[in-house]
Amino acid sequence: MSTIDLIILGFLLDRRMNAYELASFIAEKQIGRFLKISTPAIYKSCNRLYAAGFLDGKAVKEGGLPEKTVYSINKKGRKRFLALMEGFSSHFAPFFLDCNAFIWNIEKVEKKHGLKMLENLRDELSALDKWIPQHEKEESENLSFAAKAIIKQYRMTISAILRWSKELIKDYNKLK
Repeated sequence: MSTIDLIILGFLLDRRMNAYELASFIAEKQIGRFLKISTPAIYKSCNRLYAAGFLDGKAVKEGGLPEKTVYSINKKGRKRFLALMEGFSSHFAPFFLDCNAFIWNIEKVEKKHGLKMLENLRDELSALDKWIPQHEKEESENLSFAAKAIIKQYRMTISAILRWSKELIKDYNKLK
């Protein structure tokens, strides 16, 4: 199952877009801070979904700009969207935090340096912990139910991970 496919198919249910418009929308709304999706992945996924027959594409040329393919979801794409929705709703996969690879190796660096890295992690989490409620408050009227739910999930998760990081620093300081 591909989360990127699900995200793109969902956006294309709302309106036709080219890959650049999708990437711009995701960047503008800061969706990449909450859903794991990158600009290169958007282009790659659009091409793959089109090649697999889930999207229809129409080449459009505006003025002197290069030709762009505007994508729309078709009947097969709607079925794929529903299948992905069913799959993700009935299977919760464990999630992996990229920082765990760093934590796994923390004892392999000089303690002073390791402590500084842990403090950097805590500071990054602290900044997110402050940014999320601010973003939530500023955008609350413009957000869909789904966006509000995901932001709330992140607010609660980041808060818990921040508390963990503070305990982690205390425990690390006790190491010999």
